[in-house]
Amino acid sequence: MEAQRERPVYGHAIVQGILALFITIFLASPYAWDLTARATTAILSIVGVRTSYTTPLSPMYVRLMDGTLSGFNILLECSGLITVAIFSFISTLTIGLLKGSLLKKIVWFVLSISVGLFWNINRLAVVIIIAYSFGLSAFSLSHYFVGPFIDFAWVVSMWSLGMSSIQKEEIVTSPCGLSECLRYKRRRS
Repeated sequence: MEAQRERPVYGHAIVQGILALFITIFLASPYAWDLTARATTAILSIVGVRTSYTTPLSPMYVRLMDGTLSGFNILLECSGLITVAIFSFISTLTIGLLKGSLLKKIVWFVLSISVGLFWNINRLAVVIIIAYSFGLSAFSLSHYFVGPFIDFAWVVSMWSLGMSSIQKEEIVTSPCGLSECLRYKRRRS
């Protein structure tokens, strides 16, 4: 007997895709950029880096250790939108199509996006701390070269957890019990 191919669950993928679209639209808004800048400012304040951020879409100013006043714009590129969009696309076309609980997929998806946004805010705080401590050339290196690798880590980790969670659910809820499957294998041998 041939193993049957699993049929994709298009409805789940569509629901996840619509949710991803709403999250993407929010992250493309100046409101999300302002939230990201305010959260980053709060983290920097906790660790002792004084910043000046007053209005949305204005630079966050930091006086570096060498006395230089530097402005950091927290806009579209720093909102986490690009990484979240890539993650949403990959997970919608893979996990969204697998059999499994829609509620579990949505909870996992929202949790993953939350982890990604929290990760992004911390990454921004860390690169600004690097700029504060070591200067703008160290900032450029960490932000533009190390940043994508850091983002890659959360994308792969959360996607892997989602895949294993959905696959585990599918194995546990298989149609035949273990003893029935073993009997079937013995009959075939």
